[in-house]
Amino acid sequence: MTPLDAVLVSFLAEMFESAWQYSPDMKGLLYRVYLWYRRSILLFFAMHTGYLFVLFLSLYYDLLNLPIVVMLIFKTLDIFSKIELVKTVFVYKRIDERVEAIISMKIPPWLFAIGPLTYPWLVYVALGW
Repeated sequence: MTPLDAVLVSFLAEMFESAWQYSPDMKGLLYRVYLWYRRSILLFFAMHTGYLFVLFLSLYYDLLNLPIVVMLIFKTLDIFSKIELVKTVFVYKRIDERVEAIISMKIPPWLFAIGPLTYPWLVYVALGW
C-alpha cells in the first residue's frame, strides 16, 4: 500500500464515518450512534472505520510516531465521549441541565468535514515522518 493509497482510504473511511453520523443536532447524532451501540458494542466500534484504519496503518507500517498517536488519542476520546453521552441519554435516561445543553446543540454541516479533511492529511504526515 503506497502512502497515496493510504491517504485515499483514510479519506473514504472518514467520509463513511461522517455520513453515518450526520445529523443537524447533537441528539440526532447520538441517536444514530445509539442505534449501532444498541445492536452490539463490537458493531459500534466496527462502524468507526477511520479509527480501525489508523490502527491498521500503525501495525502495517510498524509506526507509532506523533501523528499516529495524535489520531489515536483524538479518535479514542471521540468514541468514548460518545459512548458516555449515549449511556447517559438513552440507557440511564439521566438528563440534567448540562447534558440537555449538550444534546440540544445544533451542529453546523461543515463540522462533519473536519474528519475527512484532517485525518487524511495526518496519515500523509505520519507516513512521511
